[in-house]
Amino acid sequence: MSKSYKFVDHTADIAVELSGSSLNELFTAGTEAWLVSIAGEIKIEDDDLLELELSASSKEELLVTFLNELNYLLITKKWLCSSIQSIKIFDDADGCELSAELKGIKLKDNLQLKHEIKSVTYHQVEIIEKDGNYSTLVVFDI
Repeated sequence: MSKSYKFVDHTADIAVELSGSSLNELFTAGTEAWLVSIAGEIKIEDDDLLELELSASSKEELLVTFLNELNYLLITKKWLCSSIQSIKIFDDADGCELSAELKGIKLKDNLQLKHEIKSVTYHQVEIIEKDGNYSTLVVFDI
């Protein structure tokens, strides 16, 4: 899979432009950028599956909630999401829902992370659809 994210200069935090030909690809790009931000380009032997369901009032809120949930799993449960096995996003007038199966690993004490992300922010998050492609900017507060 080609990278569908690009890191951009930011004063104090990590900013990344995400893109995809669907919301599923956009959320997958966000997951990949989050992982590279915290762990670098390490190879992870994932051996665990986790199911996740979330809802929100907008696509933007759902994206931020989803990435913050990955961060929550890492910080509190010591579970690192390495990839998305499957993801389904439903977006209608009543809001947005996400159902995902995530691949990951329970962290061992000796794994050093590159950065600790405090939070995924709403700052400048606006999912834009143009000609069937989706894009947005996400800022990770470190």
